[in-house]
Amino acid sequence: MAGKKIVQTAGRERLGEFAPEFARYNDDILFGEVWSRNDILSLHDRSIVTVSALVGSGILDSSLKFHIETARNHGVTRDEMVEIITQLGFYAGWPKAWAVFPMAKEVYGGDAVNIPEIEGEFQKQTAGRDRLGDFAPDFAHYNDDILFGEVWSRNNILSLHDRSIVTVSALIGAGIFTGALKNHIANAKAHGVTKAEMVEIITQLAFYTGWPKAWAAFGMAQEVYADD
Repeated sequence: MAGKKIVQTAGRERLGEFAPEFARYNDDILFGEVWSRNDILSLHDRSIVTVSALVGSGILDSSLKFHIETARNHGVTRDEMVEIITQLGFYAGWPKAWAVFPMAKEVYGGDAVNIPEIEGEFQKQTAGRDRLGDFAPDFAHYNDDILFGEVWSRNNILSLHDRSIVTVSALIGAGIFTGALKNHIANAKAHGVTKAEMVEIITQLAFYTGWPKAWAAFGMAQEVYADD
């Protein structure tokens, strides 16, 4: 099934006379090709990738609000967006989450809250206590019991598949290319993110976070998905 063709004209309308080649890359390549491969990575998930990467990169201007609006149009619900930003608070930092929430409130302010009554699948984590329990016990508690025991465990609101997309995109946006990123790419695979989806995620991130970051991420993803 072919993806929905995305038509974009902002590049030519705003920069066509000043930067015609950039306008073409924006309208015809980024949107006309990359965003249009939504048969591989859905528009819903492409919006999650983009919002998370922008927040991770510290891009908190009108372009972020535009992509939050686009996310809503692509089916990202109010409850999902709240969970996305909450998770980004842990992976991109509290000040960034505080900066994003007012934009999200403007976009989603009139939408109904519809949080499912059922709880998600509990995510058990022991890395905090295993590695830092004696040295930083409070941090270990926050890592194991709060970030994973609570946030990641609300997967009835935002799926583990999409939480992995949030985390990988934010880390790449922030330029985190340590073992943490490789671990979360491996978690993404375990949470059902396919090789084809991961390739599309990183390809899209090349445009939003820069080519060098995409090259670095592809090196890790190739290792994780080597047997696929």
